[in-house]
Amino acid sequence: MNSKHGLSQGRLNAAKDYTRIFLENISRIELMYQLSLNKKVDGKEAENFIARHIKEIERDWERFKTYIEQRDDMRELD
Repeated sequence: MNSKHGLSQGRLNAAKDYTRIFLENISRIELMYQLSLNKKVDGKEAENFIARHIKEIERDWERFKTYIEQRDDMRELD
């Protein structure tokens, strides 16, 4: 696979996949927030759900950064 500027298309594609995962998790958090705000779900259940998804976002953020970081061993300039 070609690489340039410390990146590769595969790594960029993986980073884009993580952005989709972030959006999905934020949408889930927003839905639970709205359900709780409108008293459609128990507040404690909503709190646990939201906290769990925030932790998942934090874990995914660390993985995401490994794909978007420029690697010196993949750096090639014209």
